[in-house]
Amino acid sequence: MTSRLPEGRALGPSHERVAAVLCDGRTGSGYLLAARLVLTAAHVVGDDDTARAMAVRGSGAQQCDVVWRRHDEECDAALLLSRRALVRPEAAARLQPVTWARLTDESPVRCQAMGFPRAQWGQGRNLDIEHIECALRPASGIVRGRYVLDVKDVSPELASGRSPWEGMSGAALFARGGLLGLIVEAPRNWRHQRLEAIKSRALLDDASFTSAMKRYTGDRPFTVDLSSVSRPPKPFRLAGVLHSTPRDLAVTLRASWAVAREQLFEGRGAARDGSDKVRELSAWLRQFDDSADDVVEADRELTDQWLTDPQPGHDLKVLRLLCRLDPEGEPVWRGTAVTGEMLARACLKGFDNSGPEMELYEALCEGGLLDALAGFTGLRWMAGMQDAWTEAQAAWLRMIERAPGVPGGVSEWARGEAKALLLVGLLTRHRSVAGLRAFGERATPPPAGQVEWYDWMRSRDGGAETAIGWVVRTALAAYAASEFEHAEANKRAGKEAADARLERVLQHAREGRDRDWALLEAERCSFKARLGAVTRAAAWIGMWGVVLVSVPWLVWGWVRPDVAWKVAWEFGVLSLAAFLGRLRGVLRLGAAYRPPVEHLGRWLRDEGFAAGVARVCLIAVLSLVAGVIAHGGFWFVACLVLALVGVLAAAWVGIVQDWDEEYQKRLKEFRSRQDGTVWRDIARDAQSPSPADRAKAYQRFTEQFGGLYPGSKDVAE
Repeated sequence: MTSRLPEGRALGPSHERVAAVLCDGRTGSGYLLAARLVLTAAHVVGDDDTARAMAVRGSGAQQCDVVWRRHDEECDAALLLSRRALVRPEAAARLQPVTWARLTDESPVRCQAMGFPRAQWGQGRNLDIEHIECALRPASGIVRGRYVLDVKDVSPELASGRSPWEGMSGAALFARGGLLGLIVEAPRNWRHQRLEAIKSRALLDDASFTSAMKRYTGDRPFTVDLSSVSRPPKPFRLAGVLHSTPRDLAVTLRASWAVAREQLFEGRGAARDGSDKVRELSAWLRQFDDSADDVVEADRELTDQWLTDPQPGHDLKVLRLLCRLDPEGEPVWRGTAVTGEMLARACLKGFDNSGPEMELYEALCEGGLLDALAGFTGLRWMAGMQDAWTEAQAAWLRMIERAPGVPGGVSEWARGEAKALLLVGLLTRHRSVAGLRAFGERATPPPAGQVEWYDWMRSRDGGAETAIGWVVRTALAAYAASEFEHAEANKRAGKEAADARLERVLQHAREGRDRDWALLEAERCSFKARLGAVTRAAAWIGMWGVVLVSVPWLVWGWVRPDVAWKVAWEFGVLSLAAFLGRLRGVLRLGAAYRPPVEHLGRWLRDEGFAAGVARVCLIAVLSLVAGVIAHGGFWFVACLVLALVGVLAAAWVGIVQDWDEEYQKRLKEFRSRQDGTVWRDIARDAQSPSPADRAKAYQRFTEQFGGLYPGSKDVAE
């Protein structure tokens, strides 16, 4: 079938489809019409039924069968069917049907071809590819029915004198994206600057060739007519507008993004490999390309691959198409102009937003958007940033995995949202986005040595100028500071809780002490306790009374019994008066009154035996003085002096000692200990996990009740 414009076909000589053909010591070139089908010159394979072929960057040399050949003056071609695919699966998936071309006039045409000429062979006959441009002279070679080509700017010479173009036979000849013929000969009389090729018409008019093509490719050759006569470009309709130039179409894409996406890629009947609208667009774009430019050819083929590739999203396809149409224009994504600062802001808040920033952030995460945007002149500084971002994410995850003690929340954030901030760290290196680099730097990091995992990452982040360093010193600094503040708050709360528990223990201890004190006071003032106190007072004072009465008899009884009797009687009355005078205090003290009647020996040790003897001697002297006075007849004076001296002596020997002072002292000590530090120490030890500390605390607690008055410890227990 013949058409004026090719639709979705292979465009120009692609290096992935160029093949080398090896047969019986002969080397030639070929071109892949399909993953296993190679077109070459018939004289390369000769009369052999098999040959070997290998594609550039393919799967290696493969055995092939010659499935069709024709060798005459007008046609020198053969088809080789490889037993295995000559290209890798991913390359095979990109192969499109070849577009064949027929020349319709005799105007010169610029052509190009790729093959393996001897001039490119390295040492050891290592093959290498050569891409040549030439001018087709349609009026030359008419008699032989071949195309004559003048090689442009290439005139290699070999030291051996052999033709430098040996091995170029079988190379496909392309013009304006169509396969125009097959190079088969290099005439020797043109100084290696002329080649000859058979015409595509010789193949296309051969029914056996088209039948073989149908059998091995599934379709007959698709042909277009070529002419040097310029024709006005056919308009392309999109979004209700006719477009005559790529720039006009770019304007429509920017203004009507959603409509263009729907009509090109989401329309009814759109197949996975592209809709009819995409095929029409590919054909329309080829009108504006210079097919002789290999860079344009590669770019054009790459564009077709992106337009028909089912993997990228529709919006990404529209963006790449816009870059193809108007790379110098403004980058636009879904109708919104894109700048580096916009991308950075989308990363900063996109994951926490449901607006355009969220959509742009999701597109960035899907991949491919950065590379597409880098195709625009204004964003060329972003070239390679997609790979840099991927490498930064990998390094970031390795650091997170090795960092010691990273909290679960930080680790989860680092594996998710943090990758957006890594991109911000990369983008803000450029002067147009540098203003956003201060984001987050106001966060105050925790003091050094307080958050171990943050200090570890800070020492290995590569510095603030790196993407990882920027994230660590901004977002992670805020995380670490928050963790530090939370830990400090927990410490304060724990201390407050401990103080509250301690206060409750102290309060409980004080209440228990008060209860025990009240019980002791009730016990101290009971009738039984007071009766015992009176008994102890009578015994104590009576003991001294016996001493007082006995001493006068020892002093005077030998010489003046009458004087001894008077002094003894006076001392006895004095002892009785001391008892009666002390009785009120004894009743008030009750159980707290504890004279050393029961522990007389301990009292003698505490007071001293010599002091006791001295007191007895003093009583003896008093008895002597009282006896002298009584013997002289001054009975009244003797009684008065004796009473005064007796009271003083009684105080000295402990007859009328004020035991209430000691009780008051103990009472004051009890009240002073109610809020003292002793109680806090006891309460703290009572909460200790050590049984020994708790036992010691209980002992100290019970000892607080000891010493209130003799015998009170037994009550407390």
